[in-house]
Amino acid sequence: MVQALCLGAACASQQLAWFLTPFLLVGLYAVRRGELGPRPALAVVARYTGTAALTWAAINAYFATQDFPTWLHGLLLPLTQKAILHGQGLMGISYYFTAGSRHLDYYSYASLLLLLGLLAATLLFVRRLGPAITVLPWLSFYLATRSQDGYFLMMTPLWLAAAATVPTAALASAWRPRIPRLTGHRAKAVLAAALVAPAVLCATVAAASAPPLRMHVTPSFVERAGHRDITRLAVRVVNITGTRLTPHFASRFGQGASNWWSASDGPHTLAAHASATYVVRPPGGVRRAPGGSDPHFYLIAVTGTPMTITTARIPLS
Repeated sequence: MVQALCLGAACASQQLAWFLTPFLLVGLYAVRRGELGPRPALAVVARYTGTAALTWAAINAYFATQDFPTWLHGLLLPLTQKAILHGQGLMGISYYFTAGSRHLDYYSYASLLLLLGLLAATLLFVRRLGPAITVLPWLSFYLATRSQDGYFLMMTPLWLAAAATVPTAALASAWRPRIPRLTGHRAKAVLAAALVAPAVLCATVAAASAPPLRMHVTPSFVERAGHRDITRLAVRVVNITGTRLTPHFASRFGQGASNWWSASDGPHTLAAHASATYVVRPPGGVRRAPGGSDPHFYLIAVTGTPMTITTARIPLS
C-alpha cells in the first residue's frame, strides 16, 4: 500500500513517472501470477493500481476543480505540445546533419511505438528483461523530438536502487505467456525485432525526409564598437510541399535555438508551392554575429502543424 501511495504521488508530481508505471504493473502482474495464480495476481495489481490512481486524483483534485480545461491542457502538454527539437537522440539527424525534415511527427510516432514494443517485449520475456524494467521506458526518448536530455540523469537513483534490489532470481518464477512455436533463440530474436521494427521504420521516415522549405538568407549588418551586429535578415522562402505552412523563425549557433525572431513583409501562412520574402529581425533588434573563420550560424524555420523544420546557413562574409 505504501509503495502504491508513493507511485501515485510520483505520477502527480513528475510526468516521467507515467512512462515507468505500465512497465511496473506488467512486472508486478507477472511475478504475482507466478506465485499466486491468475485471479489473485489480477486482484493484487487492481488494488495496487487503484490505490495509486486515488492518490494521484486526490493530489490533483484541488487544481482540477479550479480550472478543469486549463488543468487538463497542462496535464497533457508533454504529449501534445509542438515543441522545437532539443536534446540528444536520433532527432539530431534532422537538427544538425541535414537541412531539416517535413515529417518530424514521425519521431514522436517512433517514440510511442518503441515504448509499446518494449512493453510488449517485457510481458513476453519478463524473466530476462525484468531486472531492466526501470531502464526500458527511457530508451524511447532517444527517438522523441524532445529527446533524452536530462531524463537519464534524473532516473539514475532509480536505476541504482533497482540494480541493488532486483536480482534475476527474483523473476525466475514469473509468469510468461506461452506462444506456439516460440521456443528457439532465433524465433525469439525475430519476434523481438518485429516488436521494434515499426518504431525503426517511423524514425527512418522522419530522418530521411527532405525539408519542406527552400530558404535563401541575406543578412544586413551594422558595425558597433568593433563588432558586427545583424539587424535583419531578408529570407526568400519557397514552400515545396502541397501543404499550407506557417513558419516561425529562430537562429541557432551550436545546440540550442534562440528566442523567436519577428517576421514581417511576408504572409502569415505560406500556401502550397508558393514563395515569399520575409524580413526577419532578431529579439531586441540586434544579434551579434559569431566570430571565427567559419561559424556554424543558422536560421531555422519551424512549423507546428504539420511539425517540420528547415535549416539554412546565415552567410557572414
